[in-house]
Amino acid sequence: MARNETEIGEGPREFPRTTWGLVAQVGDTGNVRQAGLETLCHRYWKAVYCYVRSAWRTSNADAKDLTQGFFMWLVQADVLERYSPEVGRFRHYLKGLLRNYVRAQQASSGRLKRGGGAKHVALGDELALADLIPDTKSESPEQAFDRLWVEGLMERALLRAQTYFTAAGLELRVQIHEAYELTSGEEQPTYAQVAARLGVKAADVRNHLHHMRERIRIEVRAELRETVNSPGDLDAEWQELFR
Repeated sequence: MARNETEIGEGPREFPRTTWGLVAQVGDTGNVRQAGLETLCHRYWKAVYCYVRSAWRTSNADAKDLTQGFFMWLVQADVLERYSPEVGRFRHYLKGLLRNYVRAQQASSGRLKRGGGAKHVALGDELALADLIPDTKSESPEQAFDRLWVEGLMERALLRAQTYFTAAGLELRVQIHEAYELTSGEEQPTYAQVAARLGVKAADVRNHLHHMRERIRIEVRAELRETVNSPGDLDAEWQELFR
């Protein structure tokens, strides 16, 4: 019989009255506000940057300025304080704000000055930015945004899952997952190859991979739950992002 999410460690599915805790944090003052801004930027700057470059064919410098300016504007204009999960998913809300912001910038001044007063918003290094240049022939700006949103979501979920099992003394589970799922070779190894490399049985590889994948799924849904207002909205967001 399949176990439900509570049984495998995800916890109860109740939704608090205010689910988007990060918005409240960004709307606070002092160090709490700064920490919230840094978290917001860390989670979503790649998706925002890629959307800007794809939709408006901007240069790297302009895209960086617009991305930095956008996050500062979110705080300075207090637009996040007006967000409520009842009006829609945060991902769609953020894209709508981004469209409006960039259009307003283009209409008023063409582009921001270098730095744009957003010196406290740190983006990735130049090599990371180069990897984010979208292929406008193969995906739309909306698709590029969602792809980077999902990639970031999965990276954070993987890191939390690795931390969870390492703290529990189950480093082997992490090692098996890395050897099987995160291999850099052209061909994915077999269960038998991973088992031989790590000195375990093939059945153990299958079992540990199952637990690791379940933990990653739990972590993904835990973060998505912060941006929706009900179990139904959570399932809809899951299906849309991972269909």
